[in-house]
Amino acid sequence: MLSVIGLTGPGLWADELATWGITTVSWAELWRQLDGTDATIGPYYVLIRVWTTVFGDSDLSLRLPSVLAMAGTAAIVGLIGIRLGSARIGLLAGLTFAILPITTRYGQEARPYAFAVLAAAVATLLLLRMMEGFTLGIALAYAAAVMVLGAMHIVSLLMLAAHGLAVAIHRRKLLWRWTPSALAGLIPLIPLILIGRRQQGTQISWIPLTDLHQLEAFGTDFFGGALVGGAVIALGAAAVSRERGPVVAASLAAVPAAMLMLLGSVTHIWLQRYVLYTIVGWAVLVGLLLARRGRLAAVVTLATLAVLALPGQAEVRKPEYRYQDTKAVVALIERDFQPGDGIVYGLKDRGPGALNRDIVAHYLPANRRPTDLLMDRPMRTDGWMVSSEHQDVAARLGETRRVWVLRLGEYGDPLDDLDGSKKDVLKERYDVADSWWTTGYTVALLTRKDPV
Repeated sequence: MLSVIGLTGPGLWADELATWGITTVSWAELWRQLDGTDATIGPYYVLIRVWTTVFGDSDLSLRLPSVLAMAGTAAIVGLIGIRLGSARIGLLAGLTFAILPITTRYGQEARPYAFAVLAAAVATLLLLRMMEGFTLGIALAYAAAVMVLGAMHIVSLLMLAAHGLAVAIHRRKLLWRWTPSALAGLIPLIPLILIGRRQQGTQISWIPLTDLHQLEAFGTDFFGGALVGGAVIALGAAAVSRERGPVVAASLAAVPAAMLMLLGSVTHIWLQRYVLYTIVGWAVLVGLLLARRGRLAAVVTLATLAVLALPGQAEVRKPEYRYQDTKAVVALIERDFQPGDGIVYGLKDRGPGALNRDIVAHYLPANRRPTDLLMDRPMRTDGWMVSSEHQDVAARLGETRRVWVLRLGEYGDPLDDLDGSKKDVLKERYDVADSWWTTGYTVALLTRKDPV
């Protein structure tokens, strides 16, 4: 898989640091954390916790499971093609899936999305088997795949709407058997769904409602590039027919995204990565179309797609594609660090500023790390993900001569809107000696003013 190339290039961004952070706590603390936040992807956290116990918590180790999941998905897409008629369909569909920049992007992400894609692909393969001939074994396997899908990402269960539509169109009599199979997969997820509703306000309330801008961004960004995305959509649309394969693939490609976007217009839930698994449908549609063409036409088309994907493949490996360049932050601090330096964080910065501490904790060794001047309770302690800070900022600063300030977001004045009394105390006692802006962050070095 192309995901292996440049796997450890960009640093972990905020969401991935949340994954790393959960691997650093005890099992007892992990359960307490999930009771307060991120319970809906708790099964993924448990999986990664076990994985890092064996393989460590390096960036490579944290991201490798997603690489393996995407590689497995490419193989399942190939099997879907074989199930739909031939090894040629499977090969073309699998290659289409593999060359898309978006599969590389999330194959390099220490988050559950690649596993959701894999589970959706397996469920779709089993649906096709079910449509050929229903057996109890296939029904139970399908229920298990649905359960894994929801355990990896609960919003991905919109896939069931696509599967239900495909069954209604092509094998309506199968609905009374498919429905219990799907419900059997949902029943074990009820606790996650209920906890997820309780945590919804803190987890996704920051997501903007969908509008024309999000719709346009989906068309240009979802596949990892406007040109390759436009080509895939055109080829996929040309493959649509009332045959079983195109019906299943087109339903998977379009229905979940359309439903989530509509829901996102009234509630805070639409993110493109939440429907990443629909890529499977698009890849199968392209494979079906190209398999109907001559060998030369198929090879030329696939080669053209690969060329169109090249700019996107380069882009998804850049730090700015992950919103935040954490390695640049670390390089700045490490370059100018002096023993005795302290650091102050923007705890309430726009976005997940509460995770700023993870950057320093993950990437800087203890002997090259500024002293965290304000922290009272460490992160992920006693069920609280966020650190608590001492309110007497002046007392904690003491006689510290140099103070680093790390903010999420780009601020012209690194102390602007700094939470609590930090801004006033720092402005009174320190001068901004230097400040830097990296992708997603502001870093500043403050030196103590000379006494008058």
